Amino acid sequence: MGGIVLVKRAIQVLLLFLLSACGDQAAHKTSTPKPLASTGVHSTAVTDSVAPFSKAPVTLDQIAIIDARNDITQSPDPDYAFAENSVIRFPSGNQKIGIIVLGDSILTGWSGYFAHVFPNAFIDGRVGRQFSSAIEIWKILKEAQLTSGVGDVVVELGTNGPVSIAEMTQFMREVGPRQVFLVVPEVPRPWAQEVQSLYQVLPNVYPNVHLVRWDLLSRHHSSYFWPDGVHPNWLGIQVMVEAIARKMRQKMPSKRIQ
Repeated sequence: MGGIVLVKRAIQVLLLFLLSACGDQAAHKTSTPKPLASTGVHSTAVTDSVAPFSKAPVTLDQIAIIDARNDITQSPDPDYAFAENSVIRFPSGNQKIGIIVLGDSILTGWSGYFAHVFPNAFIDGRVGRQFSSAIEIWKILKEAQLTSGVGDVVVELGTNGPVSIAEMTQFMREVGPRQVFLVVPEVPRPWAQEVQSLYQVLPNVYPNVHLVRWDLLSRHHSSYFWPDGVHPNWLGIQVMVEAIARKMRQKMPSKRIQ
């Protein structure tokens, strides 16, 4: 029986890596990160592997990796931070998946800390991810039979571009009656207010949507961020994750959904 479980898990992982990567690549083609001033990056974070950045404008995706390397220097546990372009984490031990967390570079960089606080979570993060990717990812997870029994969904997206009403409607249709926790982004980008405004009206439309007001918690708290004003440092991520956990505790326990 154990062998069958391992084979099933291996197939699921392979399916996720292949199909999820394809879905995110398609999303990236529709949105190219805007160049940022390289002066906003700590010089101590630049290593030989990112030396070419000094010769050209630094993109948000590149800064995400630089900030993730800084995360490692601040993290009290080396397993909390992760300085790669993408991450997929299954629950620790033999725990069943009870929470699915989808996000961008913010989730990716601190994915180990998310896993520490939410040990029964399946975590899928990718640098530069657009909200539109969440729709295809959910379909992939469902096909891999990883959404069965999941009652809570955390979405940390909207940092890298606008979110349309059509995309949100389709995502909510796919997720169904599960409890959805949306982290409202706080990012110095033109689309920030548009995304925040859309998220704020969603609880009136979907009673299963709960807002984690990262925008309000972090606003005027520059100490929560690295110099780009986008990616939270160790102090900031603790505030964000605790806000997610607190919001989840405030609601009734989720029922397992098949």
